[in-house]
Amino acid sequence: MGGLAEQGLRLAHYGALLGLFGWTAFRLLKLRHPEWVSQGEDRAALTLVSICAPLLSIALMLVSIAAMMGAPIASLDWPMIEAMIIGTEMGMAFLIRLALLIIGLCALLASRAGRPTSLIAALCFAGALLTLSWSGHAAATEGGLGLFHRLNNGVHLLATSLWLGAICWFLMLTVKAHRQRELIPALRLLRVMHAFAPLGVGLVAAAALTGVINAQLIFGLENSVAVLSTPYGILLIVKVTLVGMMLAFGAHNASIGRREVLDQRRETAEPNNALSRLRRSLAGELLLAGGVIGLVAVLGMMSPMMM
Repeated sequence: MGGLAEQGLRLAHYGALLGLFGWTAFRLLKLRHPEWVSQGEDRAALTLVSICAPLLSIALMLVSIAAMMGAPIASLDWPMIEAMIIGTEMGMAFLIRLALLIIGLCALLASRAGRPTSLIAALCFAGALLTLSWSGHAAATEGGLGLFHRLNNGVHLLATSLWLGAICWFLMLTVKAHRQRELIPALRLLRVMHAFAPLGVGLVAAAALTGVINAQLIFGLENSVAVLSTPYGILLIVKVTLVGMMLAFGAHNASIGRREVLDQRRETAEPNNALSRLRRSLAGELLLAGGVIGLVAVLGMMSPMMM
């Protein structure tokens, strides 16, 4: 039961947690004009994902326990489940994650009252994302180095989540600008995206640096040649390739925005056309991000060394 079911649940679980923090964090940042997106416009979708996240976490935990026990889910009894949850770091991380997701959902539902509850929701989703570092390869490292590995992996997840949140926000705004040009002027949106570029570079740099450190802690960069000949290494190469393509898309996005903003006085300037190109580029970047999350879900269950 553990194979495809566990991989599929990990994909959905990672995607939900990455999306929740990235999206709610960007709701709080001043990267959009308040008149562009109403407070409740994304509420239904965000609430749905917030409800699904704890359910996915519970399902993944049960499937993981069944896989570790080598037994079908139907044969699990409460003492067995309790022992795995209470007696392991992975289980305690699951309980903390579940509590944070539920508190975040409640804060989100109460967010009409104002900004503080939205901030609480974002912080809860950030904490839930951090608990993922207490499972997978990061959890296998022991002692002080293990704590560093978990913290480094946590920073990697947070930076990646914010990067994903930026892609989703700007894709939504470019689509809305195409449909409601009188509401979101193309040039104003391009200026906002251009102003975000330094923060975007910082997020990408943080994700890349922590990713390299993770690789060193998991298998040691000096063993790269041996590791890359394994199934784990092949999938890792695919993942790095997809990330490289995302970086290329990001650089393309930045060049489009910079060219239009800096050359806005040209008679031939066409910000609407630039926004159309950006919309297609952002959509491609988001599709690649989905592929990367899928590979992460699979890689987390594999050993980097030949068996």
